[in-house]
Amino acid sequence: MAKRIEAATGVETRATILGYMQRGGRPTARDRMMASVMGAYAVDLLCEGKSNRVVGTKDGKLMDMDIDEALKMKKDINAYEYQISCNLSK
Repeated sequence: MAKRIEAATGVETRATILGYMQRGGRPTARDRMMASVMGAYAVDLLCEGKSNRVVGTKDGKLMDMDIDEALKMKKDINAYEYQISCNLSK
């Protein structure tokens, strides 16, 4: 896509994989496997006529839920992990 944007606009464009930036590295074999499994699960849901779903894992098992329900969920941040993150970002 970056090449197409660059060709159309004449502006240098680079593609970035968000997951690489978030985790800080290339995907591991487990990352690739989980992406494939969750993608297949999402396709299975679509084949069942289910849409507007979020796919993830919980307690090591695949799960899905309504996207609106997922967006309304309270997402707590572990205070200790947050403090470590702040310390490391200095």
